[in-house]
Amino acid sequence: MSQKEKVLVLTQEESSSTWRKTRNLLLLQLKLWIDALRDFALMPIGLVCYLLDLVSDKKEDYYWNRLMKWGRQSDHHINLFQHKSFGQKKSVTVDDLADIVEDVLKKDVKQSQSTQQLVETIKQRVKTQFRHDASFHDNSRQDKSRQD
Repeated sequence: MSQKEKVLVLTQEESSSTWRKTRNLLLLQLKLWIDALRDFALMPIGLVCYLLDLVSDKKEDYYWNRLMKWGRQSDHHINLFQHKSFGQKKSVTVDDLADIVEDVLKKDVKQSQSTQQLVETIKQRVKTQFRHDASFHDNSRQDKSRQD
């Protein structure tokens, strides 16, 4: 075999490591885009919240504080830099959605006869995950309100 014809052969471990690194890069890029879109949308929303608080009779910055709360919640969902503490709050993250899509593609792509079946499977898995997390948050809110 000449040097021009060398074949790149990857072991299973190298292939897995390459996929993990590639997946992490792609996921970071997706999160950066989501974060940028959110930030771009928040620019005019922040201005509106400021103006609403300015003309409001309330002493506290009601709309501004709600915006900040929503921003923190969206940070948990985007989880740009994989904070471990974010995972403890049981909110669905971009990482969770990527795991679901990857899992469905790995397991169900051979069994599915159409793209529509794959999409439906992914939707079902996401709904199941959201339902579980929504019930967790509802229970947490109820427990918190009982303590007050």
